[in-house]
Amino acid sequence: MADTKHVFLTGASGFVASQILAGLIERGYLITASVRTPTKGEQILALHPSWASQLTFVYVADVAEKGVFDNVFTKAKQPFDYVIHTASPVTFSVTDFQRDLIDPAVQGTVGILQSAHTHGGLQLKRFVLLGSAVSCLDSFQDISVAGKPYTEKDWNPVTAAQAISSRNPVLGYNASKKLAEQAAWALMESHKPVFDLAVICPDIIIGPMLQPVSGPKAVNETNSFAVYNFMNGVYTQIEGLTFPFYHFVDVRNVALAHILALTTPAASGQRILLVSGLISPQLVINTMRKHFPQLHSRVMEGEPAQLLPRGNEPTGWDTSRSTEILGEKDWKYIGLEESVVDTVRSLLALEAGWGV
Repeated sequence: MADTKHVFLTGASGFVASQILAGLIERGYLITASVRTPTKGEQILALHPSWASQLTFVYVADVAEKGVFDNVFTKAKQPFDYVIHTASPVTFSVTDFQRDLIDPAVQGTVGILQSAHTHGGLQLKRFVLLGSAVSCLDSFQDISVAGKPYTEKDWNPVTAAQAISSRNPVLGYNASKKLAEQAAWALMESHKPVFDLAVICPDIIIGPMLQPVSGPKAVNETNSFAVYNFMNGVYTQIEGLTFPFYHFVDVRNVALAHILALTTPAASGQRILLVSGLISPQLVINTMRKHFPQLHSRVMEGEPAQLLPRGNEPTGWDTSRSTEILGEKDWKYIGLEESVVDTVRSLLALEAGWGV
């Protein structure tokens, strides 16, 4: 089956998309993948030359540009059976939230859905969107008291106006992911395209990197703040050190969820939360120092017994839907210890290449 199926994957040089790409290649899919520039495509093939026979690149400089995806569909040599959309900003280093976070997320998602609806053809079966668990959590909940576990029925109450006025980049990111997902569901309801929609909603994503990473500053946002900043001198003391969220999922789980969602009937019309377990600065530190004694001089000890920042009791997640839909046989969450260890190994291998 898979050797005749054609997938359009956006944002192919990204952290999550690179793992999705590897999984699609392994399963025999043909892939058309969007990157911003020809150089990005060349960098991917330089790292993974064996992918070339199944992979064609198209170039999309600005996903928020109106109609930018139309030609991808109209000029495809083989019609697409599936679309996976991952291209959306994941950064907390912006000042203009509307321009740099909200517009690219919302307009990019709506734009590709409209292009798929108008030009995708009758054989297009499913559109899988990389969303985020932040669309489900409550940005304003008291972090000192754990609430009822979040489920796929929950929506973050944050608005664009609140995010912009707050000047808090985490709120800006939360708003961008929520509004993009809501816009996707609204378009599905109003346009009723031939294809259906599934949305994958992971929390903090960490894990080994397959994407091109040119240097220390090019490590993706979540691996940076959740893991690499303990190694590179950014974090120097545990006091006052917090994460924006306190649950994680491994990138390999996220990639597999997208691939399984393409062909799993039960994924149709569903939001699927992905959360493996707790993550905190101290949990990451403890794992790194346990498995990498050579890093003791780089990674602070912190307070090994104080696993969560004082006064922080994060609300949990009900992830039963992920197992129900993705299957007991195919689906098992990677735990924090394995995920952190594999992330650090990936970072150390990259550092060796950078000469750090």
